Amino acid sequence: MTATLSRPSTDGPAPPPPASTRSRFRPPWDWASAGASAAAVLLCSISLYGVFDGWAWFPPLVLTTAAVVSAMAAARRFRFPTALVPAVGLAALVVVLTWLFAASTAVLGLLPTAATLERSAGLVAEAQSTIMNQVPPVLADPGIVFIACLGTGLITLLVDTLATTLRMPAASGLGLLALLTVPAVLKPDSIGVFPFVLACAGYLLVLATGSWQERPRSAAAARRPPGRQMGIAAGIGAAALVVALGLNAALPGFTQGTFPQGSRLNIWTGQSGLNPVVALGNDLRQPSASGRIRYATNSAQPVYLRSTTLEDFSGQRWAPDLRSETRLAGLQDMVPAEADEPAAGSTTVTTRVRSETYASPWLLTPYAPLQVNGASGRFSWDPKTMTVIAEGNRKASRLDYMVQSASLNISPDDLEALEPAAENAVDPIFTAIPEDLPASIREAALTATAGAEGPYEQAVAIQAYLRGTDFTYSLEAPVEGGYDGNGMDILDRFLEEKSGYCIHYAAAMAVMARDMGIPSRMALGFAPGRSTGETVTDARGEELREFEVDARDAHAWPELYFEGTGWVRFEPTPSRGSVPAYSVQPRTAPGESTESGAAELDRPVPETEPAPQPRATPSTPPVAAPVTPAESGAGKVLGAALALLTVAAALLSPWALRRRRRSIRRRGLTGPVRTGRTGREGRTGNSGGPDGADGQHPGPASLAWDEAADTGLDYGHLPRKAESPRAYALRLTHDAGLPDGPALALQRLRGAYEEEVYAAPRPRIPGGGVPDVGAGSVGAASVTETGTLSSTGVSAGADADESGAAWAERLWDDVTTVRESLASTAPLGSRLRARFFPASLASRFRR
Repeated sequence: MTATLSRPSTDGPAPPPPASTRSRFRPPWDWASAGASAAAVLLCSISLYGVFDGWAWFPPLVLTTAAVVSAMAAARRFRFPTALVPAVGLAALVVVLTWLFAASTAVLGLLPTAATLERSAGLVAEAQSTIMNQVPPVLADPGIVFIACLGTGLITLLVDTLATTLRMPAASGLGLLALLTVPAVLKPDSIGVFPFVLACAGYLLVLATGSWQERPRSAAAARRPPGRQMGIAAGIGAAALVVALGLNAALPGFTQGTFPQGSRLNIWTGQSGLNPVVALGNDLRQPSASGRIRYATNSAQPVYLRSTTLEDFSGQRWAPDLRSETRLAGLQDMVPAEADEPAAGSTTVTTRVRSETYASPWLLTPYAPLQVNGASGRFSWDPKTMTVIAEGNRKASRLDYMVQSASLNISPDDLEALEPAAENAVDPIFTAIPEDLPASIREAALTATAGAEGPYEQAVAIQAYLRGTDFTYSLEAPVEGGYDGNGMDILDRFLEEKSGYCIHYAAAMAVMARDMGIPSRMALGFAPGRSTGETVTDARGEELREFEVDARDAHAWPELYFEGTGWVRFEPTPSRGSVPAYSVQPRTAPGESTESGAAELDRPVPETEPAPQPRATPSTPPVAAPVTPAESGAGKVLGAALALLTVAAALLSPWALRRRRRSIRRRGLTGPVRTGRTGREGRTGNSGGPDGADGQHPGPASLAWDEAADTGLDYGHLPRKAESPRAYALRLTHDAGLPDGPALALQRLRGAYEEEVYAAPRPRIPGGGVPDVGAGSVGAASVTETGTLSSTGVSAGADADESGAAWAERLWDDVTTVRESLASTAPLGSRLRARFFPASLASRFRR
């Protein structure tokens, strides 16, 4: 039996214009998309203001971004292989960085040499020093700007590769997100609304340009972007923006962290340690504990754990001096450079320090350490500051060691009797004052010490002045006022606002003391913390009381030098730390009692601002707060793993959904054969639901054609409005350049689909089968020149069920042939997009 199918409309696609015409009317899509990528990166990089001081870093960033994008656009214009386009962008990045930062070491100022690599290593080391020793906003030194340009250049390369080369503009948001993460994490007030809006505008520009890029390449279409698609892109982006900006108002506690003004994400709290000065403010603002450290001591009072010191107050930002030339190896027989013996002698204190999460090159010790035993690794110490650091600045996250330290036994009378220190008693770095010392600091020092005589009375007067009622403790005021960090300009603002935290109070007392002629420095480390209620026995059988500190106890305090006694700790920060008994104000104003001040002596107070709690009596040590599962290391690892799995699932979900749709069609195709009209309207294999309009399920040929048409859509061959299956099949064959075998397979699928949809219902064979008249029958079907399908029925006596199953298998074989051919002829970008971001999932006419 021969069946002939004729369609009412035999329209086919208009023949494609000649190549010369296409090239003449082809607009500069690559340049437009590349420009959108560059604009998006630069709009996102504006959020780095506040991470860097001023705008001197921005012009090099603009030049780097422009160089990378221009090179990649030129490579695409001259039809470089897709895989080489990112390589061209990377080469352009190397050249522009060489010209900007190491031109004197390069050939013609552009081509790098071995000396250029050495210069780059020096810039990286300089950037590392800036990151360790400065708090945002950091100075725009060459090293840190080099790293900023390098990172932004790589992000630009990623964004342009995804948006333009691979035609995946939505995925380019990952690169923009990586750039926004830097200010979101480093800036105390996060990104801010305005920079976040600019970043969103840049991303919307990339999406709109990507939609414009997918339009048909014709002279009429090249004139302007389609308003409808741009409206859809703007609507989606605006909705996402509203949701993002509204999260901080909708979620309780969503007030600090990342996007755009807050987040609960904080992946750096597992091993924080104390990064001197830089991390102190951020550590104190953490809502939960991290970097837990336990120490056990036989001291009568809890001890301060000292990490490092700041003594050079010159420059815009202050940083610890490693003093590599004066450091001594080993941790035995440690003696301060001044070698002063206090009049009342000193007591040797034993302290055991343990931690599994603290990470810092500085070793924590009470002052002044005499010897350290059990610390793993190689360390050196500085006699002038008595700080201990690992060789090579290596961080050790697991600590367990014993410290023998000297604790001063001094009284106010001992200190009051001391004379000012001789001019050469200490290193000049401890007495140096910048020439441009702000007048407000000098005025504050004179006001505080009015009527005080001698270095001790002056020191106590400065401490009392800063702890007075005019000053308030605040972690947020410096951030809101723009004076968070350190430096003379920061200190000037602090004395004007009279609100800040420990870093401001310690710096103020140290500088004011120097102005009064008292040598001083700032110490960084941890306040005494809280008792755990447990004891630890040392090697000699002595019981040591155990205490616990974490990142919220990070602290800074001043140390002043008194000749004949040595370096002495003071505590000017209001309601924080513990005020030493020897620093009680000796003078009392009329009607003022000294008992209230004495009540605060040597009483540890947390550095953060927790809710008020009842004070513990001397006989009942405070109970340490329990560690919740969310705060444990395992909980954080589990949370990070879940976050990564969530991101991976989100990225792979389009692939999984497309694969599931293909699997469902395959099962429907090879299951029990169904027949009857599907109620379709003659579109390119599109239907309005899982069933036909008459309630019947789509037949095998319909399922096979749907899969083939979806595959073409995934590879960028979009069906046109009201385009018939025949016209689409012919155009797909032409546009994709299908060879004869896959082209014939596509025509067989199209013919079988048309017969199933439009031909009269075929009679059922007993047993559930249908006569094998499908165009997919091997050896029994052919497609004529005019597209007429002829087929031969199944020979009499054939098993209908077996014949129907075999026919379905041959249909799916044709689908596989078409899919493999499209994949083999498509460029890399189209293959990746078809696999991971299939366009057929977004088609509103498809299941």
